[in-house]
Amino acid sequence: MAEYSASNIRNISLLGHSRSGKTTLAEAFLFNGGVISRMGDVSDGSTVSDWDEEEHEQARSLNLSVTPFPFEGVKFNIVDTPGDPSFLGEVISAVGVTESTMILVDAVAGAEVGTELAWAQVQAAESPTFLLINKMDRENADWERALESLADACPDRTLVPVNLPLGQGEDFRGIVDLIREEAWLQDSDRAAPVPEDMLEMVEERRMELIEAAAESDDQLLEKYFEEESLSADEIVQGLAQGVAAGTVTPVYMASAFRNLGILPLIRNLAAIAPAADTAAVPMAEDAPDAVTADGPLAAIAFRTIIDRYMGRVNYLRVFNGTLNKGDQVRATVSDTQEPLVNLHSVLGKELGTVENLGAGDIGAVSKLSDLVTSRGLVDPEKPAPLTAMDYPKPLYSLSVAPATKADSAKLGQSLNQVAEEDPTLSVTSVRETRQTLLQGIGDIQVNVALKRLETKFGVKVETTEPKVPYMETVTRTGAARYRHKKQTGGAGQFAEVHMRVEPLTRGEGFVYESEIYGGSISSVFLPSIEKGVKQVMDQGVVAGFPAVDLKVVVYDGKEHPVDSKDIAFQIAGREVFKMAAAEAGATLLEPIYRMSISVPEDNMGDIMGDLTNRRGRVLGMDQMANRSIVKAEVPFAEIMRYGTDLRSMTQGRGTYEIEFLHYEEVPSHLIDKVIAAHRTAEEEE
Repeated sequence: MAEYSASNIRNISLLGHSRSGKTTLAEAFLFNGGVISRMGDVSDGSTVSDWDEEEHEQARSLNLSVTPFPFEGVKFNIVDTPGDPSFLGEVISAVGVTESTMILVDAVAGAEVGTELAWAQVQAAESPTFLLINKMDRENADWERALESLADACPDRTLVPVNLPLGQGEDFRGIVDLIREEAWLQDSDRAAPVPEDMLEMVEERRMELIEAAAESDDQLLEKYFEEESLSADEIVQGLAQGVAAGTVTPVYMASAFRNLGILPLIRNLAAIAPAADTAAVPMAEDAPDAVTADGPLAAIAFRTIIDRYMGRVNYLRVFNGTLNKGDQVRATVSDTQEPLVNLHSVLGKELGTVENLGAGDIGAVSKLSDLVTSRGLVDPEKPAPLTAMDYPKPLYSLSVAPATKADSAKLGQSLNQVAEEDPTLSVTSVRETRQTLLQGIGDIQVNVALKRLETKFGVKVETTEPKVPYMETVTRTGAARYRHKKQTGGAGQFAEVHMRVEPLTRGEGFVYESEIYGGSISSVFLPSIEKGVKQVMDQGVVAGFPAVDLKVVVYDGKEHPVDSKDIAFQIAGREVFKMAAAEAGATLLEPIYRMSISVPEDNMGDIMGDLTNRRGRVLGMDQMANRSIVKAEVPFAEIMRYGTDLRSMTQGRGTYEIEFLHYEEVPSHLIDKVIAAHRTAEEEE
C-alpha cells in the first residue's frame, strides 16, 4: 500500500452492540476499497477481521482487528471491535488510537445496551462520532424508530441524518445523499436522480442538515441567514467542523451485508471524518502543536499478540514522527534501547513487511522485548513522555489450577502471556486463600482466555470460584504462658514463654517486641519465638486465614542451660501465641470495596434495595444525563458475582466499577457461618 501523509489518513473505530454488523461493515469497506474481491461472511468465518479460531466457532468478534483500505487518495484504517461488554478493553484501545468512531445500530432493534455503552466510551474519550443505522434490508426495519431510539441513547448531541433510505426491509434498494441531492441505487457505482415521491422529505431533511452545518461555523451561519441555503461543499465544511468539535453527529443508513449505501458512506467519511494530523499526541506534557513526520517519535501500542513463530507482535499507532526499519527505539517502560528489526503493515491476521510507518498511520512491530499494550515507543535520544491508556479494573475472577503435573510446569508463563495479550486481564496470587486468580472484565472474556490457554499454549486448567480473602486479627489485649518440655532419654527440649498479644490499627501489620529484663530468656532465642509466631500467623487461629494488625510482646519466660534450643522456643512460641490470641478475642476481617454503579434512573429503587441486602453503605448519588451514579461501600463477599445480578436488574444497562478500600471486622453473627463454609470447602478439596 502506498505511503500517505497524516492529512490523508482517516483512523476510525467501529463500535456497537454485539451483532450490529461491525465486522460486515469492515468487510464491505475492504471490498469497495479493492482490497478483497469478494465479501466474506461472519457466519462461516470467512471475514478478514474475525480470524481467530474461537471467533469462527462463536461466529462473532472477540478481538480488536485492523483493516486498512485505500480510497481515492485517502487511506482508511478501520479498527473493528467486539460488541460484548466483557471486551471493554479492546474498545478503549480502539477509541484511544483513532480520531473518530462509528457506532452501528440494527435498523430493527434500534439503540441497545451495547449502543449506550459505546456512547459512554466515546463521550469519555471526547471522540468525534458517526452513527450508522445498519441492516436496513431486514424485515421490520424502521429507520425513523431507530433514529428516535438513538436520540434517547445519545443525549446532548445533535443527531442529523446525512442520507435517507430508498425503501426499507425487503424493499430497501439504496440511499439518497442529502448533501448532494442524489440517489445511490443497488448495483450502481454512479449517482441517479432523487425519486419524485421523495423530493418533499429530502427537502425537509436537507434543511435540518444545512442548519446543523451552519451552526458549526460563524461565516456559514451568516450566509445561511442571508441566503437560507448552503452549497454542498459548504455543508461538508460545516459538518466536518461540527463533527470535530463534538457538536454534530451525522447519521447514515445502509446495509453492509448487501453493500448498499457503503460507497457514498466512504466518500462522505473521507470528506468529513477528522484526519490523522488533527489527533492530540497523548503526552504527559509539552505535546507538539502539530503532527509531523519528522518530529520526535511518539507511538502507542494498543494490542499485543504472542505468536508461536513470530514471538511478541505489537500493534502501533504512530502519533508523531516516523518509524523506520533499523532505527533504535525504546519502550517507555524500559531504559534499554532496541533495534527495530521488523516493521509490518496489518490486514486482519496478515502482517506485511514495510520499511517505514509515518505519522498518523497504524501498523505493527515484532520481537521488541519490552513493549506492552498501552505503553509508548519513543526515540531513545528524544524520549517523549507519553501517557498510558487507562483501563478499568477487573470485575470477574476465576481460580485456576493446573490439571496435570505437565500443565503445572507451563501454567505460570502461559497465564502471563495470555494476560499480556489483553490489558484488562490479570493474573494474581492471593496469599490469604492460596489461590491463583485469572481476572477480567466479564465471564465471557475470562472463559475465552482459558480456551486460548488450552488451544494456543497447550495448558489445561481446573477452575473454581474464588474464595473471599478473609484475614484474622484480635480485638483486645490477651496474655498466656506456655512451657514446652520434652525428655526422650537423650538431649531434651525445654522452653517457657510468657506472651501478650495486643490489637493494632488497620494496616499496621505485625509488631514483635521483647520486654525481657534480667536474662530470663537469652536474646538468641527471641528470633526463634518470632519464627514460631509467624508460622501460626500464616495459618491463622480462627479459620485458617492469615493474622494481621497485631502486636506480640514476650515479657517473661524460662530456659534450661542444656535443653533449651531453637526448635524448643519455636514450638513454645507457636503454642503460646495461639493461647494468647484466643484470649485477645481473635476474630475475622473481610475486604470492603468501594463501588460506583451507573444505572438508568428507572432502576434506582432496585439498586438501592439490593445494596442494603448486601450489607452495603450508600455514600452518595450523582446524576449524569439520564443515568444515576450510586457510590457505596460493600463487603467483597457480597459482590463477587455482582455483574450477573446487575445485568438482571437493569436488563444489561447497568455498569459498575470496584476498588479495594480496606478491611473491616466481620459481623459477629456471620463469623460461625464463614468458618463453617471455609472448613467445608477445605474438606471438599
